[in-house]
Amino acid sequence: MYPFPKPQLQLLDAASFPPADLDREAKPPLTVDGTAFQVVRTSAGWALRISSSSSVELYGPSDSSEQAEEWLHRYAAWRLWPLTRTRGPWGCLVKAPEGWMTALARTALPPTAQPHLGVQDAEVHAAGHLITPAAWSAVHDTSLPSGIWAIETQFWVREGYRVLATWATADLGTITRDAYRNQELGRGSYSPTNLAERLGVSQAAISSAASGTGWNPPVSRETGVLASRKQRQ
Repeated sequence: MYPFPKPQLQLLDAASFPPADLDREAKPPLTVDGTAFQVVRTSAGWALRISSSSSVELYGPSDSSEQAEEWLHRYAAWRLWPLTRTRGPWGCLVKAPEGWMTALARTALPPTAQPHLGVQDAEVHAAGHLITPAAWSAVHDTSLPSGIWAIETQFWVREGYRVLATWATADLGTITRDAYRNQELGRGSYSPTNLAERLGVSQAAISSAASGTGWNPPVSRETGVLASRKQRQ
């Protein structure tokens, strides 16, 4: 299973372009594992420049920057895929040397590769994609029986909801504890009993959240929820 095949693009002779020509209208690069992918405008048209510590490659040209951006995402997704074990027909979630990144497969569309501020941002972004399989479920191994593919699809949908619920619970606990510390909830302020009634939970649930024993799932900011996924039942 490999939703991100290596793009087949025309290789240009980078040495034939003066450095000033390649830098006159360059878009911000996307760096993956030390390799920078950058859309540049040359005298021949828009191109994709791939730069590492040992080489510079130039692909193109194209009349539109949008086409070159598509090449960038295809190449970046292809490079991200082997860096992670958290991957599926929906794409992949990666902790690259540059930080957390996602590459998401999209039905009948080019993939999207994106850096994120941290593990929660990356996982919530990926989970939103997982729970909408219509966005990615046509990108799959067609050799699979339809029933097996249905199982795999629904498994990843479940994982998406699990990730969203876990991070939402962690945020809920943090917000509740902050409300106690800020004296917005508790004795002399808003009653935990009233809050419990509003939410339809027990007062013990509110109390345990305030003390850190409830609404406090064990989530590592280093490995996350989906990224540290082990064999699950």
